[in-house]
Amino acid sequence: MIQIEAEALQQLLTLQQQLTGPCAGLRIKLDGDSCQGGQVTLEWTRRQREEDYPVSYQGLVLIAAITHWPYLHRAVIQAGVQGQEPGIWIELQLQGTACHCDNQVCATPQAIL
Repeated sequence: MIQIEAEALQQLLTLQQQLTGPCAGLRIKLDGDSCQGGQVTLEWTRRQREEDYPVSYQGLVLIAAITHWPYLHRAVIQAGVQGQEPGIWIELQLQGTACHCDNQVCATPQAIL
């Protein structure tokens, strides 16, 4: 299951409360190839899609395509400063079960919200 650090959870819940209009939850979208460096997108979404599977985490609804959840199994959502940029980001841990690269070394995609 995804791990959400306490500070990130608090910031996300605050952002969720500040949204105007309907919100189904925070969408986590995976694109690309993990061996070459994929891309992860975090965005608030108004509705769920047919292929989505929502997970509730202490009042925060995370939404991802059901096929993406195995890759999110050990992901960590963090808050703070990464490089020079403050924000909230997700880091995937693809080593092992989700990594299918020939050399078993996958790139670590990250996204900042």
